[in-house]
Amino acid sequence: MTQALAVAVAVLATGCGIRPTSVPVDAGSAPSRAECAPGGPSPAASPGDGETLRTVYLVCGSQLAPVPRSVPEDLAGRELAARLLTELEREPGEDEEQAGYSTAVSGLRVADRISGDPAGAVRLSRDPQGLGSPMLAQIVCTFAAGEERTAVLAGPEAGDPPYTYRCTDDALRAPENTVGEPAA
Repeated sequence: MTQALAVAVAVLATGCGIRPTSVPVDAGSAPSRAECAPGGPSPAASPGDGETLRTVYLVCGSQLAPVPRSVPEDLAGRELAARLLTELEREPGEDEEQAGYSTAVSGLRVADRISGDPAGAVRLSRDPQGLGSPMLAQIVCTFAAGEERTAVLAGPEAGDPPYTYRCTDDALRAPENTVGEPAA
């Protein structure tokens, strides 16, 4: 009986279509249902009544990738920044998680502006200079505006000077390359 079982296992194993080879073969990683690679498919979002789609940047492996999120269309300024920050802090949905998205943003809120802040500056509850690179890059690229894709960020205290950050292609590929310059 044992010999018959061994023969049956051998027949089944040879019938699977994979032939043994003496040469090591690297076939790469197993395919996934969706890829979070920048430029690849991203989870679908559709706005409801009174909402619009805004792009937030989530972590995708060691890079950042754009993901659409629905937000109220009447938000602007500080209220919009607070909502986008909430969207960044929100754990990815099931589809996003299965596609490989994650977030490094947590424990932040939008702080009050201080007299003399540059137009469009957003003060955070922690100094952006001390944030980890994926978190800072996610915030910068999500808040970035205009042709130059810049965001002006500062910490909560009057002594925390605003810095201008650019969301560059280099920063999207390598979030640790997100650097700021003192805001003018």
